[in-house]
Amino acid sequence: MAIPNRNVILTGSTGIVGSHVLYELLEERLSGKCTGKIILQVRDRDYATAEQRVTKFITHDYTPAYLKAYTLEQMMEWIDILNISFESQDLKESLASYTSLGDLHVIHIAATTDLRPTEKAEKLNLRVNYEGTLNLLEATKAYITRFSYISTVYSCGVKQGMISEKYSEMSDFDFRNPYEAIKQKTERELAQKCKEYGVDLQILRPAVVLGRLIDDPKYYVPKYNVIYAFAGFFYKLLSQGMDVPLNIAIHPEARIHMIPVDYVAKTIAKVYAMSDVSELNIVPSQGLNKDFTAMLMDVIGYKNYQFVDQPQPPRHDIEAMYQAKVAPSFGTYLLESAYQFDNTQLLDIMGEDSIPNLEDEYAQMIQFAKDQGFRGLE
Repeated sequence: MAIPNRNVILTGSTGIVGSHVLYELLEERLSGKCTGKIILQVRDRDYATAEQRVTKFITHDYTPAYLKAYTLEQMMEWIDILNISFESQDLKESLASYTSLGDLHVIHIAATTDLRPTEKAEKLNLRVNYEGTLNLLEATKAYITRFSYISTVYSCGVKQGMISEKYSEMSDFDFRNPYEAIKQKTERELAQKCKEYGVDLQILRPAVVLGRLIDDPKYYVPKYNVIYAFAGFFYKLLSQGMDVPLNIAIHPEARIHMIPVDYVAKTIAKVYAMSDVSELNIVPSQGLNKDFTAMLMDVIGYKNYQFVDQPQPPRHDIEAMYQAKVAPSFGTYLLESAYQFDNTQLLDIMGEDSIPNLEDEYAQMIQFAKDQGFRGLE
């Protein structure tokens, strides 16, 4: 059987999910499962060039063990780096040399995950997650085969009961924050434009992403946000000698749906070439209950807190800071009763018992982040 040729434009390759998708795409090519260029859109920073940033991500100590057998030169043979943002108006011109490759596929992961319910966050989400995504589609629409958009399971907004993955058939949305609303807006706009342009659209929606649980070294992530930022807040308080009483508002039946990043990346790497997958939620059917929030606090070592069913007025400046900076993001998801996501299609594709058991290693996951001081790779 002929080895398939798959050329990929990948965004977000220095992010949490994107870097792990890059690892999987490299393994596909280095092991001979397929051929094809991996075209990365990575910008220069003050501290490093785009090439230096990519090199760091594929050669550092926590690069997956399965890539350790290959040299940097072997990996870079498959990679082209463009020092440009997917938001740039010059993107179409920068990609012009790739228009004749054939079977060119976009995997768009780069995004802001600003969950705050503020005007500033809304403007940022509109610029990056909506306008930037549509700019990428406009720049590539004439010659790509498929556009895989990595959204979020929470783009359905507040729902109860069993949640279908056919978000395209949903209505009557009620969103917690601009991030969710704009992700859904982007999904709808992409569907309309891809149909108009004759581009195959695929929407993949991970749950809250945590560290690795399949590939060694385990527990690693390159950036600590969302739940890690929640844990990091209490870690920072303790490191500054601030051990004050705090109320944490959490619904007694709240469940947070979380998934290891390497499982997400392996799923994306498997389905991006599957034309029969149009919408897919990458999520466990059940989330983790509030006992795991208590476990997180135990690992951090913050004991001076109590769970309350509803938000209460702050009693001091630290509690006011928690309610202003932390609770509006991750804390919002702690205030709802349990619901489930239908992941039947995911398990059909990846295997019935494919999702790692996060419950068994959740404490180790948080401990790893604590040991790193919640400092990311960049």
